[in-house]
Amino acid sequence: LILPWNLYNSPLVIVYFLSGLGALLGPLYGVIMADYWLLRKGCINVPQLYTEHPTGAYHYSKGINLRALAAFLPAALLAIVLALVPHFHGIAPFSWLIGAGIAAALYLLIAPRNRHYHDVSGECIAVDHSSH
Repeated sequence: LILPWNLYNSPLVIVYFLSGLGALLGPLYGVIMADYWLLRKGCINVPQLYTEHPTGAYHYSKGINLRALAAFLPAALLAIVLALVPHFHGIAPFSWLIGAGIAAALYLLIAPRNRHYHDVSGECIAVDHSSH
């Protein structure tokens, strides 16, 4: 506990760590890609990214997108099991892909469909228009 970096002296720990990390990144990727490409069709309202107003386009429950979390957690759990349990050694290399696919599918099932997304440039907040 005092020297956690000593765990990395063991090749087995490194393999488990990287396998677990990869298994978690797959479902995260799946949720992000489903939201951005399939639901929002690549539209981003850049000024709304920087507002905390409750009616903002990216306002979630206390800053957490609960639907994204609900899609991520079961997919991440499955991906971790596939990556780390020796019985699934044959499909362990595909845990990232399986987790990403399941998370994306779950997110698409539970994400709101009645929203309209607008593509708004962030130039108005990035460029200083005042004269010098």
